Amino acid sequence: MADNKADSKAGNPSMRRRPKAWHAAAALLVCVGVVTTVALVAGSGHPAAPYDFNGDGKPDLTIGLPGKTVGGDARAGSVIIANGTATGPASTAVRIDQASPGVPGEPEVDDHFGQSVASCDFDSDGYADLAVSAPLEAIGTTEGAGMLTVHYGGSGGIYNGTTESFDEDTTNYPGAVGKDDVFTYSLAAGDVNGDGYCDLAVGQPLDSAGGQPNAGTIKLMLGTSTGLNAADTIQIDQNTNKVPGAPEAEDRFGEQLAVADVNGDGIGDLISATLGEQISGSSDRGSLHILYGPIGSAPASGGYIDSGNVTGIGEFAGSALAVGHFNADDYADVAVGVSDEEVGTKGAAGRLAVFYGGSQGLSATSRVKLFDQESPGISGASESEDYFASSLAAGDFDGNGTDDLVVGMRSEAIGSATGSGASMILFGNATGGITTKGALWIDQDTDGVPGTVGEADHFGWTVGALDTDGNGRVEPLVGAPGNAAGTITLLKVKPGTLESAKALAEADLGLPAGSDGDAFGIALAH
Repeated sequence: MADNKADSKAGNPSMRRRPKAWHAAAALLVCVGVVTTVALVAGSGHPAAPYDFNGDGKPDLTIGLPGKTVGGDARAGSVIIANGTATGPASTAVRIDQASPGVPGEPEVDDHFGQSVASCDFDSDGYADLAVSAPLEAIGTTEGAGMLTVHYGGSGGIYNGTTESFDEDTTNYPGAVGKDDVFTYSLAAGDVNGDGYCDLAVGQPLDSAGGQPNAGTIKLMLGTSTGLNAADTIQIDQNTNKVPGAPEAEDRFGEQLAVADVNGDGIGDLISATLGEQISGSSDRGSLHILYGPIGSAPASGGYIDSGNVTGIGEFAGSALAVGHFNADDYADVAVGVSDEEVGTKGAAGRLAVFYGGSQGLSATSRVKLFDQESPGISGASESEDYFASSLAAGDFDGNGTDDLVVGMRSEAIGSATGSGASMILFGNATGGITTKGALWIDQDTDGVPGTVGEADHFGWTVGALDTDGNGRVEPLVGAPGNAAGTITLLKVKPGTLESAKALAEADLGLPAGSDGDAFGIALAH
């Protein structure tokens, strides 16, 4: 296992030069990174697994490039899709953007199409569908309003397939267009009303609610036999019945979203990280809202965990979310990033909290484990602005039947290379859940990992998880959007062993080489 302070090794020089152009847009969109969490919840009949757009049983690698120049418009953005095969992602891919056939709208400067992605079979027809955010899309003359496109799968995938678009100016869609509201900031999918169809949750943490700026809202789009539509969409905020609390300025309700059945009743529950919520009587910020299904016009019931009741997660709890079954019980568990947390005297060193589900859902007082770089078994040491757990993704990486966790550290310094970035793999087990036993440290100086450590590569800015070869073992994905035009690295791992690592750039998928600022890999499948 490479030490996280190791010197850079020699490597492919094409992987060494990094852009800084995409940082400005990322700073506007996120305070700690964009992570999209999608729960794999089956619909009725024979729905496809998420990201299996052509229905062949192998999920397709999906990568967002919100910084891509399209038709001369900088940062218009695009999404790249490579079919899954028995040996992993195909060596050819298609690019989808607003210049593609059938995609509504047109490329414009700073749309950031592809900033977030989520997938599920919304119409349960046996082909997965893809939701894509363009959070800075202008609607009419309103800048930064945001737009959602939904691309429906078929035997030929989603390129040139049926596509719909939605924004807050769409007829019958709840809400109202507002400047810099960044509709589609976060996305998550799963069946939250128990009708057998996947639903789509759209987070809008900068939306006003109850007259309070940046209080945040969630638009919940319900799946049907004909897919998603405006008429089957409801708005949820902290004024909604059975949602705990009340809208307050800068709460940022809906900052991060996930769907999972945390109370084991067979119906998905919607988890919202309300990142900016000020905890009464303390300086702590951040909370989780658990909206228990079935959700109709309101959740069946609401749960609430605030950072003031969990010692050690007081600095904007909820910077990232991932869901999985980390042990062998019947309840889904929720991993929560607190990447701004001070550890010792190191500001924004970062911490991870894992909340274990139970018959009563999630609890602040039991079934909680905390991890940081001072925890036994985790490599490195806490340093200021490492942002440990700034991104998270879960899947069964070793094939033992319990889910594991990949943890991003977007600005970890490797040697003298500040902002180079790193990631860790933490494994689950049937009795103990997530532990540090067999944990793996992964950076671009780790033996077997392609590339070269470089300043501002931000390896681990985003992480993902997808079974691209369809063999039942999910592969961790690590994005490095600052590594030249951006790269992603596909890993195969088991406890204590990195089995293989493959780095991909745009040219490796049969497309023209990218340009600095593309931010290839800033959005990854979960």
